[in-house]
Amino acid sequence: MTSDQQRCHISKAPDHIRSSNPEHYKPLAFPVGPYHARSGVPAPEKAQRLKEQCVDEVVQLSGRSRHDLLEQMRSVLDRAKEYYADEIGMDDEALAQMLLLDGCFVLVSLRGTERLKQLTPGWKAEESTESLLSENSDDRCSDCSDQQGDEENQIAAANNGGGGGDDSWHHFNVARDLFLAENQIPFFVVQKIYELLVKNRPYAERGVVGAVEAYVREVMAVARVGSGGGGATVGRLRRATQLRELMVRLKKLEIGGKAAPAGSILDVAFHGGVLEIPRLEIDGGTWRQMANLILLEQGSPHVGLYVTAYCAFMSQLAGTAEDVALLCESGVIEHQLGGDGDVADGLRRLCDGIIFDADDDAYNYLRPVYRAVEEHCRSRTLRLLCWVRGHANCPNPWLLLGIVAIITLLCFIVQQLQHATLRKNAT
Repeated sequence: MTSDQQRCHISKAPDHIRSSNPEHYKPLAFPVGPYHARSGVPAPEKAQRLKEQCVDEVVQLSGRSRHDLLEQMRSVLDRAKEYYADEIGMDDEALAQMLLLDGCFVLVSLRGTERLKQLTPGWKAEESTESLLSENSDDRCSDCSDQQGDEENQIAAANNGGGGGDDSWHHFNVARDLFLAENQIPFFVVQKIYELLVKNRPYAERGVVGAVEAYVREVMAVARVGSGGGGATVGRLRRATQLRELMVRLKKLEIGGKAAPAGSILDVAFHGGVLEIPRLEIDGGTWRQMANLILLEQGSPHVGLYVTAYCAFMSQLAGTAEDVALLCESGVIEHQLGGDGDVADGLRRLCDGIIFDADDDAYNYLRPVYRAVEEHCRSRTLRLLCWVRGHANCPNPWLLLGIVAIITLLCFIVQQLQHATLRKNAT
């Protein structure tokens, strides 16, 4: 069993973080887990129907009764409670019912039963789950929050006019809501339900859910790049426009593929005066995804603060609209927002209220980059070159002539000193 120190806890967003971006943590269509299942408030009707249909599908495929599945959920209640860092607010029976409904919903929605249905002779559901998927795409989770934001209204309008893309909208809604850090159930619940499905099926692929877990662990391993040891404090990273003045070149890295130099957006590097940053695509859902990844890391710091460190780095690098414009020009950032200032503001708000020490090697994997950039910027030779370059555009020809004369005089003095030293040694 996973130790308490290594377990990823499911936490609510603290008030001081939620207040900056409250819409980032609210499910819009599919409440999952106890935090959004408020006592006495029924779940959205179509979402509830879909969850019930998912349970029926699991019952049919497993050959077990619903009562048997519910007993299995009751047997793991104590273990499930250990994953929740905040008050659940549900009695044991309601919690068991919720785990069964939401566990089956997650498994079916992520296509965890598709292979089993193909291998089941004469399979035919009592009611098509797919029909409910498209039906549910225009349903709104009005009880998940007290207020509906602009983003929710936009999505609702798009859903209502979705036409033939209802199924796509359903999967968009599921992916969006299941990504929320507090809209979760423990993964072992989904795994247990799947094991019950394949227990008496020698031809079934028992490793499907395990493959999901292995993939997640692999992604986490890719993120865990090494960090350098001790040294001076790194301080605050200079902004993109300031780095340009200090002759630091910004270079975009492509992500993915065998030939791509970057495995993820986290693979930032600095070499020979070039700051290499994987391309970041920003749209309406980017802040929501990053905010929930940061919330996960803040609640379970043992997994690392990789996204937190990356967002802190980018918020300092892209501190103003001018910095964002420069990053867009270099291809590092590509956004679909209203303006460059919106990007800078979004990055800043992501870091509001977070706990992060840039000088902690254990948590700031980008500390070597901070140090390398700062050492480069403090180079005396670089500062001299920047000073000369800064005055090279000066319209006063006498100033340029004076600079050339001073450099020539310095070279002459050095040469004379060398000759004098050689004569003295010869005598």
